[in-house]
Amino acid sequence: MQLKDQKTEEKIIQAAKIAFMNYGLYGARMQDIADNAGINKALLHYYFRSKEKLFDFVFEGALESYFEQMLVFSDTSLPIIERINKYIDNIITFLSEYPQMSMFIIKEISVNQELFYEKVKHLKKGNGVHLLSLLQEGIASGELKQVDPVVFMMNLHSLCAYPFIASPIFNAIIQGSNVAFDDPDNEKLKKSVKEFVTFKLTKS
Repeated sequence: MQLKDQKTEEKIIQAAKIAFMNYGLYGARMQDIADNAGINKALLHYYFRSKEKLFDFVFEGALESYFEQMLVFSDTSLPIIERINKYIDNIITFLSEYPQMSMFIIKEISVNQELFYEKVKHLKKGNGVHLLSLLQEGIASGELKQVDPVVFMMNLHSLCAYPFIASPIFNAIIQGSNVAFDDPDNEKLKKSVKEFVTFKLTKS
């Protein structure tokens, strides 16, 4: 019986990430994944019996990486606003390395919400504090201003993720104007989002 090689498996996973993030579950082709991994299709099926199983592995890995950025919410050694600011640093840095991640997750959730709920339930089970709980705690203790936690969460995630989702639009607008923009490390973006947090949550 042929033994599975870790390097070959990693090549498959990396090729699959690119294919699925660009084309989704139904648009990606196993032949293209095999070609990009430098193997034949039969060997690809030996490692992952179907496209669905390979996608499931990649999608769960993407969600796991995404949720890892939120572990800072559980760091009780930091004030709540500082935890949120560290999350902003984490998630924007993460999305700058994987700019397709937000669109990939959103696209696949819209196709199969049940899969997403199952994955989230599995990944979040007993694993850290949710932003909503953190906000409720801060409001109850008087550390934060009164805000609607759900609206704040939606605004925060939008401010962090939308610049990457809509980057082709923004790049086209910038190139067609006389406005120069230079933010290679996304420090301006991080600072802007943190200013929103300070304005919405800090008591004057």
